[in-house]
Amino acid sequence: MNNLTQGDRVFHPNQKGWGLGKVLNVSNDNIDVFFVGTGAKRLSKSFVQLEIAEGAAAKHRLLDNLGDASQMGGADYVTPAMAIERFLKTHSDGFASPSFLKDERDASVRAHQFCIQLLGETEISELIAEQRYQDVCDRARHVESMTKLLTKGEKTAFYSALDTPMNQKTFSLSLAALLYGTDSEEDRFKGFVRALDLLGVNRWPYATLFGFIRFPQERAYIKPTVIQHAAKALCWRINYKVEPNWRSYAAVLRLYSYLRTSLLEEGLMPRDMIDVQSFIWSISQK
Repeated sequence: MNNLTQGDRVFHPNQKGWGLGKVLNVSNDNIDVFFVGTGAKRLSKSFVQLEIAEGAAAKHRLLDNLGDASQMGGADYVTPAMAIERFLKTHSDGFASPSFLKDERDASVRAHQFCIQLLGETEISELIAEQRYQDVCDRARHVESMTKLLTKGEKTAFYSALDTPMNQKTFSLSLAALLYGTDSEEDRFKGFVRALDLLGVNRWPYATLFGFIRFPQERAYIKPTVIQHAAKALCWRINYKVEPNWRSYAAVLRLYSYLRTSLLEEGLMPRDMIDVQSFIWSISQK
């Protein structure tokens, strides 16, 4: 263990349940390691000889995206298995629970269906071609109203931002580009954020709601407090900034994907990111 350096991937020979670990810090007497199965541990060099992990055995998505785990004790860390246990206490049948469908999922699914009907690629293109920007905004407000994602204050600010013809045009064109443009997803996201800035509503909920509702298989929705609490609990680095930005959004997408895979491995079968988003919400309620 004397040859270990920061970043090495290791196993504890006597604690197989701790899983793969990443060396955080090495001192003369101790070594700090974050293990995916238990969190951060300080180990004495005199009492344990860690095993080096190599090749495929050294790979783990959490360790590739690890947050500032060196500042956390093991008790602060929530493993996916722990989060699932907590989730099942509220929804005993998982994502099929009637309570989950009623309280968490159904509203977003209805909004998704309305979004396809009202803001599908053909529909929004025709409205823009006819310069019916107010109609695009009215439809966007209707889709949003079907969800439970924005607070009353957030709704008021968003609706007010779409009152003027200039803002309606700006929002309509940027929304169409976000959802159906041919540029990279990163460029489309950045373009939408710039438009929201012009409208005075450059905030995470507005930046992510419509992509999430229109494409729930692949996009993420971000509520700042929720995602920060969940990321901290899971020790996942999201590079959070107050203003929407691609780097943070891409990190959250990786977190969504990681949790979706973890849920599938445990047999919970999330249908889409709507289910994953609700699961993330449950993690943040610690």
